[in-house]
Amino acid sequence: MTGQKQMGASFQSGNYQQAASIADSLKQNDVYKAKDRVLYSLEMGTIQFFQNNYKKSIEEFTNAEEYIDQFFAKSASTGIKAFLTNDTQLNYDGEVYEDVYLNGFKSLAYLEMDDYLAAFVEARRIAQKLDQAESKYAGYANSMQESDTTDHEIEWNAGTSSIHDSPLSHYLASMLYAKSGAPDDARIELENLQSAIERHQALPNSQVEFVPAFKKVQNPDNFNVLLTAFCGKAPEKRSNNIKIEDINDSPGLKIAIPKLVMRPSKVARVEATIDEEKSVSMFIIEEMDKVAQETFQIKKPIIVARATLRGILKSAGEEAITDAAEDQDEDLGKVVGFLAENIREASEQADLRGWQTMPGKVYTNVIKLPPGEHEITFEYYSAEGQVIHSEKIPITITENERLEPLSSIYSN
Repeated sequence: MTGQKQMGASFQSGNYQQAASIADSLKQNDVYKAKDRVLYSLEMGTIQFFQNNYKKSIEEFTNAEEYIDQFFAKSASTGIKAFLTNDTQLNYDGEVYEDVYLNGFKSLAYLEMDDYLAAFVEARRIAQKLDQAESKYAGYANSMQESDTTDHEIEWNAGTSSIHDSPLSHYLASMLYAKSGAPDDARIELENLQSAIERHQALPNSQVEFVPAFKKVQNPDNFNVLLTAFCGKAPEKRSNNIKIEDINDSPGLKIAIPKLVMRPSKVARVEATIDEEKSVSMFIIEEMDKVAQETFQIKKPIIVARATLRGILKSAGEEAITDAAEDQDEDLGKVVGFLAENIREASEQADLRGWQTMPGKVYTNVIKLPPGEHEITFEYYSAEGQVIHSEKIPITITENERLEPLSSIYSN
């Protein structure tokens, strides 16, 4: 088992301290190199969040966000020269969904620290980034097109996504407006939430729906606890070998790009039991895994174009070496050509790096608790109605408590 998988296994088992220790060890041993700083910060941000180290979690997610911006800008300004090496050797500047959902965790972490304004800003950033993703990568593709002087018929285009909004973003924004004494804004955000859910329902096998429980966030007197349950995992990146047909005089090329493979959760529903007495249902507010799969389509054409151009340029170098060998000996030229082609194809690897501790789905609800000590038990049920995981979390409600967030995770 690789170090990253060991870290993921520790996180999944709830041993967050061990997961953090493994992540630090991987960084010290250069498994997480400078080019992988985004990944390290994403993993540590998640681990620290579920260790209740919210300030440290915010710092790590902020680092990840800043590295994503820096690496993206550097890649765009460098042009196609950056793609002459394998994608795995480039600075990892994150996927659309990774850049989006780090703001979700930052928003919840700021809520834990009673910083409503910062929590609101981060919640809005989720939707803003989704709305701007297509134009961001369209601009990137245009930069690549302008810097591509190789005279090859490479189409530099960004893809499209049907998702430009986030139910989670509007849910949190509506709640925060309500708690801040802005009922009209809370109502508008709730309407935006309903519209966003309708659009998300177009995703394959979507389970998200607008339920009456979501309307409770409009009335700040009806709740003082925000329950959030994460489950499942983000899609896994796997290598996908593609045959590109002839381009100009270049023969067909074999390239390797990542594809996202869904990892369905065993969880069919989530409930929260209050003080071992009253049980409340929780409802899906965001299908992070499906949004990941959809928004990956924005960047995919650029990944294909990079790999194709790299393959053409490597093939041109391969042909030059083969021609030089044939000038000396025809049989030697054939051997050199065969070896060069196989070395080129073997050296082309899909970039399978990604945020391993990112969950797949988010469930939520709000409740009203009296002052005092309480215990909330999050229960994760299978489709057969069996409890497959439970987590008990103590909570203290003070007099005039405005909002106490409580989060759980079962990354099965």
